Amino acid sequence: MMLDTSDKTDLKKLFQHSKENENALTIEATVDTGLEWQAIDECKEKITSNLQVKKDRGKIYFNITLDDFPKVLQLRSIDNIYIVAGVHYSEFDSLDNEESLSTLKKIVHISSELDKCLRAWKNVVSFPGKIHPTFEEYRDALEPYKVTRQAHKERQDNIEKGKKKRGCLPSLACHTSVLSYRVTCERNGSHSFKSGEAAYAIGGEIQDTYNWIVDLTSYQLEVLCRIKNDEVILNLRVTSESLHRRNITHFGPTTLRATVCYNLLRLAKPKLGEIIIDPMCGGGSIPIEAALDFSNIYILGGDNNAKAIERSRLNFAALSKMYKSDLIQWSAGNIPFKDSYVDVFITDMPFGKRMGSMSDNRVLYKQHILEMARVLRLNHGRLILLTYDRRSISLAIQATKDLFHVKKTLNVNIGGLNAVVYVLQRTNFEYEKFKGLFRTFISD
Repeated sequence: MMLDTSDKTDLKKLFQHSKENENALTIEATVDTGLEWQAIDECKEKITSNLQVKKDRGKIYFNITLDDFPKVLQLRSIDNIYIVAGVHYSEFDSLDNEESLSTLKKIVHISSELDKCLRAWKNVVSFPGKIHPTFEEYRDALEPYKVTRQAHKERQDNIEKGKKKRGCLPSLACHTSVLSYRVTCERNGSHSFKSGEAAYAIGGEIQDTYNWIVDLTSYQLEVLCRIKNDEVILNLRVTSESLHRRNITHFGPTTLRATVCYNLLRLAKPKLGEIIIDPMCGGGSIPIEAALDFSNIYILGGDNNAKAIERSRLNFAALSKMYKSDLIQWSAGNIPFKDSYVDVFITDMPFGKRMGSMSDNRVLYKQHILEMARVLRLNHGRLILLTYDRRSISLAIQATKDLFHVKKTLNVNIGGLNAVVYVLQRTNFEYEKFKGLFRTFISD
């Protein structure tokens, strides 16, 4: 049973606006939880300043014209992109499994925007094949598809070797190809059906309607059904792999996602001519993202591990051109710069989970933050810190409260870990005056 949605949610209203305009699309973009506002700010900056955006946990929704889709693909803060093909509200019977699944099947037929969104998907992913094949074309294509699927997979693996993909690239198909697809379901709330049952029901109805080829591994289109209580969102995936994997060719044990790096940089608000340093750069994710996305600044990365510096050099060397940056091996507790010299430090502190230990962090965090305070410009310098170890960072910030103002604190989820981001600004309290407290500071 479909619910009365006269009191529409913000998402329903947003989707309704796109339905009223043949050239408009509703986009869902995923982002690391806690960093949604940075993604919203980027969208308004790069697409249009009056963009209406709905924020949800770990995702944002907004409307664009098809002509503006290339701008969406250039966004740096988001992980995955979907075209929203349907937003529905259904009253699911908590006891009647068959009736609930029947309700889900009906959604395929009442999603009046599905055809429009499929045409848009075909355009943006450059799929040359058929999205509306006849049953005869489907039947004729099925056996040859099974034979050539392995060859397609090997071709894809050779082109995108080392990358984590979902399915295969739609652009590699030929003009006679019948679209292959799979349906996945993400479900929250109490329902009589399981996620797999929902995906199977919707997938079967789509196949009966569109004559596509079911392929759970080498599919060209993934249809994602998000079910949250009585809300059902039907999405068409655009990105074949998460955008956070860009630019890095040599990964370390704690390589930070590129999208997280970009959002940390946005929190720093880099200005013309500033010096930005990651003193514990690992594989160079933060310096590389800074070099690619923020022109007219100087970027420096350092690490005490020679292997990490070598990974950073290899990752920089793999970029398409040279950037104003450098890499130095050093100790984050003894940074080779004079006092009040650097504009911004941005770093991913040792979590104590995948690397280091929390017992060491209690001392090291204080030492490193004090050293960065020494080097940062008085009353101007900014310090952006990401860490899982909330206790150690809280103790270190409390110990250096005369040197920093806490401008912002964000609770974020990074790779399944609940982390925290601190945005600190340097006070005008001189390091030399504070240095007398250093011995007591370290022993606390």
